[in-house]
Amino acid sequence: MKRSITNISNDLEQRLRDTVPRRLYVLSGRGVMWGLIAAVLVYSLFPLIWMAITSLQPEVHLFTRPPEIVPGEWSLQHYFALWDSNREFFFYYRNSIIVSVLATVTTIVLGTLAAYSISRFEYRGKEFLDNSILLVYMFPAIVLVVPLGILMNDYGLTNTWYGLALVYLTFALPFSIWVLREFFNGIPYSLEEAAMIDGASRMQAFVYVVLPNALPGIIATAIFTWSLAWNDFLYASVIMSENNMQTLPVGLNQMLNSANPPWGQFMAANTLVTIPVLLLYIVVQDYLVEGFGAGGVKG
Repeated sequence: MKRSITNISNDLEQRLRDTVPRRLYVLSGRGVMWGLIAAVLVYSLFPLIWMAITSLQPEVHLFTRPPEIVPGEWSLQHYFALWDSNREFFFYYRNSIIVSVLATVTTIVLGTLAAYSISRFEYRGKEFLDNSILLVYMFPAIVLVVPLGILMNDYGLTNTWYGLALVYLTFALPFSIWVLREFFNGIPYSLEEAAMIDGASRMQAFVYVVLPNALPGIIATAIFTWSLAWNDFLYASVIMSENNMQTLPVGLNQMLNSANPPWGQFMAANTLVTIPVLLLYIVVQDYLVEGFGAGGVKG
C-alpha cells in the first residue's frame, strides 16, 4: 500500500515537472508573438496617429521641441483654414471620388463578364486571351504614360473623369479578370445547371448563383481598383492638366511644394484623404468574411 502511494506521488511529481515547463514555453511563445504583433501595429499606425494629432494641434504648437505627443490644447483651426483658403482641395476630393467610383464600377462589371466567359465558354482565341491577361504588368507604369496620354488627347478625353478612369482600366481590368477567373473556376457548374433546370436563365444563374459565391474576388478587385485610382499620382498629373480637374495626390503635392507649406492644413488634408480608405476597409472586412464563407462551396 505504501509503495503504491509512493508510486502515485512520484508520478504526479514527474507530470508536474513535465507540464510546468511546457506551459511556461507556451506562455513565453505567446508573449513573444503578441509583442511582435504590437510592435508591428505601433510601427504601422504611428504615422497615421501622428498625422491626426498634428492636424488637431494649434499652429503655435506644431514646431515645439520636444514635440508634444499628447497636445495640451486641441483645435480644428487647420480644418477651417483648409476650407477658407484652399477651396481647391474639395474639388480635388470630388474628382478623386468620381474617378475612383467610375474606375471601380467599370472594372467590376467588365471584369466579371470577361472572367465568366473565359471560365465557362469555349471560343476561338480563348487560350491566347487567357494567357495574355497579365501581359500589361510586364511593363513599368512609366512606359505607358506617353502612349496613353497621346491616345487620350487624340480622342479628347484629357481633363475628363471618364478619360482618367479608362486609363486605370489598363491596369485594374487584367487583374480583375485574372482573380475572378480563378473564383469562377472554383464554383461547381452543377450549381448553375440546377438553377437553370429550375427555370432560371443563364444571366439569372450568373447573377443569383455565381456572383454571390465569387464575392471575395469581387471585393478584392474592387479594393485594388479603388486604391489604384485613389492613390495614383503619375497618370492623374498627366491626364488632368487643368487645376479644377486634378485629383487628391496631385493637389496635395502642389500644397506641399508651395513656397511656405501650411503644414497644419497639409496634415488636416491628409487626414481627410485617409478617412474614406479606412472606412472602406472597415466596412469591407465583414463582407470579406461573409464572402469567403459563401465561396467555400466544393463540388
